[in-house]
Amino acid sequence: MEKILITGATGNVGLSTLKLLQSRNYPDVEFIAAVRDIERARKIEGISDCNFCHFEFDEPSTYEKVLEGVTQIVLIRPNQVSDVSKYIFPFLAKAEKVGVKHIVFVSIVGAERNRIFANHRTENHFKKMSIPSTILRPSVYMQNLSSLHRLDIKDHDRINIPAGAGFVNYIDVRDVAEAIVAILINPGHKNQAYEITGPESFDFYQIAKMFSDDLGREIKYAKPSTIRFVRQKLHDKKQLLYVVTLSLLYSAARNGKMNSRNDVFESLTGHTPRNLVDFIHEYRDCWIKSDPLGTPKKSLKRLRRPRL
Repeated sequence: MEKILITGATGNVGLSTLKLLQSRNYPDVEFIAAVRDIERARKIEGISDCNFCHFEFDEPSTYEKVLEGVTQIVLIRPNQVSDVSKYIFPFLAKAEKVGVKHIVFVSIVGAERNRIFANHRTENHFKKMSIPSTILRPSVYMQNLSSLHRLDIKDHDRINIPAGAGFVNYIDVRDVAEAIVAILINPGHKNQAYEITGPESFDFYQIAKMFSDDLGREIKYAKPSTIRFVRQKLHDKKQLLYVVTLSLLYSAARNGKMNSRNDVFESLTGHTPRNLVDFIHEYRDCWIKSDPLGTPKKSLKRLRRPRL
């Protein structure tokens, strides 16, 4: 009997992983959602009947119960946790002590090369542990466009991302979840590291055109400087560490280091990942403008997809 613990269970990747595990109903697999607020988590559509356990990285008193009987962990570091030696490593030490057999760590693209990233220190820490691990490094999440950048697109008709003329590869968090589940369920992935990407890379002029064609109004690429981007997101009350990390990823795109695509996702799952133009159409309600009374305005008829 496998017992899988998922940290960050109500975030983008954790939530998608929970929903996927629940929908597939694997025999002899039990999964636990580690959350800060169980009552709040029960209200989330699609996971209301999951097994929840109270857990906080900064509360070691929660470690023992949440790890009881656990054989595998999906470790997703919360954006607000930057001091991994203080909050992540003690949890991993406890997991090692109780006999956890495997950890899947959801890192980020380029973490192995960039010492600034907290995920870099976490990846290196696994080398010192006896627990086998699998490190997953996804490219930038498509869902950033429907969350962090949503209001820029919806209210200001602009993509305000500091990537210059560089290309970036986006991946859907639902595909990240599929890769995680494949690693958990299928043998042969211990002590491996995988970088997974979406099917294509685009510059933000092309991405702005995708939005324009689907939403029926012009969306422009603002091409801000990194400093301007960070200042705006801090003004919008976004978390500093997350904004800085994302700005570093987009700086890498600006410098031509995010224009890569591989077939690792296909080798893990057996099919191709979702594409960006379909994601924009599926999530288009996120960027539909509302009238002053809050009623969504009708968009113009969707135009033909761009051929890029």
